[in-house]
Amino acid sequence: MEKFLEALKKRAGSFLLKMEDFKPFSTNIRVDGQIIDTISNVEPCSIEEQYLSLLNGVQQDLKDSDIQASAIVLAGKADGYDVVLIEIFTALQKKYQLVFPYTIAGETVTFGMDLNREYHGNSRKYNYIYS
Repeated sequence: MEKFLEALKKRAGSFLLKMEDFKPFSTNIRVDGQIIDTISNVEPCSIEEQYLSLLNGVQQDLKDSDIQASAIVLAGKADGYDVVLIEIFTALQKKYQLVFPYTIAGETVTFGMDLNREYHGNSRKYNYIYS
């Protein structure tokens, strides 16, 4: 799962550098470790509508037994930071939500530690992602 998380952060960093207006996206990882881009072109609509559309796609993806996990990535603000929010959904119907503050210096995006780690008493939940 670490490979998947790093790929999501790398993709988000690339989008942050290239796009004036970050667009939410989704991606999945197959049981063989292959990461598949599942971004679909969505007509201009609200962030809530984009999220619901991506969430519907995630639910469909997870019906495929070859999909280990699927994720939605959004950008926003939390606790005064610019952040990237990553929601990872597994075939076991578990959801992991990570919030990474970021800074941009020139052509480099640097991600900080997950802000959500402090808010969850059960740190074992995140061992799944970080190990």
